[in-house]
Amino acid sequence: MTTYLLVGIETRKEEIPKEDHKVLPGDTKEQIINVGENLLLNLGYNGFSYRHISSALNIRNASIHYHFPQKADLGVAIIKRAGERFEKWTQSQKIQEATFSEKLDALFFLFRRFLTAGGQVCFAGSLQTDFKTLPVEMQMETRAFILNMLKWSTNLLKEGREQGEFKYPGDPENQALVILTSLQGALQTARVTDASCFDAITRQIKNLVGR
Repeated sequence: MTTYLLVGIETRKEEIPKEDHKVLPGDTKEQIINVGENLLLNLGYNGFSYRHISSALNIRNASIHYHFPQKADLGVAIIKRAGERFEKWTQSQKIQEATFSEKLDALFFLFRRFLTAGGQVCFAGSLQTDFKTLPVEMQMETRAFILNMLKWSTNLLKEGREQGEFKYPGDPENQALVILTSLQGALQTARVTDASCFDAITRQIKNLVGR
């Protein structure tokens, strides 16, 4: 039975807060990021405005501008936090001690959790879709986020093959690209079909890497 390793990754399954939500003192900035993150994953960066957030949290737009003067500032904060969560996850004890196959399964589950959060797309998928219209500072953070995930996945596949757990042809980085883009596409397809297509794709990836 597969054990999914989610230490250090916070799942965002909560719905956008209702209009009568009471904002706790000191929590406003974090709640703005939480709601902004959910909106980004559900609607894309260009699909929401500060009005959506102020309505969800029952606060004024001025309160959002106090913490994030420009929408790009909020976007950067969202991406940075996601990157920090991923980095914390990769450095967690359970991930560090896991086999290469277990780490790959855990990576699959990181993507699959977006399906259980209302059929969201992943950060990479959402940001890449809007990439050309993103502010420059968000484009830079997006590149850093994706390249870090690609680097970790490449090292996983390289070391896994060296240790005999994986058997696949070609370059590890190219294989990592195939896997990450397949997982992103699987989430998009699952939005209009069901979760079974995502699971079918992860099974096929396992076949491709020789699991």
